[in-house]
Amino acid sequence: MCLAMPGQVLAVDASGATIESDGRQRRASTLLYPDLAVGDWVIVAAGTVVRELTPAEATEIRNALLEALRLDDSQKGLTDAVS
Repeated sequence: MCLAMPGQVLAVDASGATIESDGRQRRASTLLYPDLAVGDWVIVAAGTVVRELTPAEATEIRNALLEALRLDDSQKGLTDAVS
């Protein structure tokens, strides 16, 4: 499963942006959002910024994804215990 965690723009230059997401930095194309600024929140998929988020949206999405991962991990534990 591939999850796209919200990330925050750390730097922007002519070739794209540096995005920080959960302690990891990566480069992303800003072709779809050329007016991004440092501090903006985004979703990156396949190396491209695909959506700009408000800080509230970023927090809500991140919390929902982390909760889903916790639930998935707890379900794996139950499955392993039954086997």
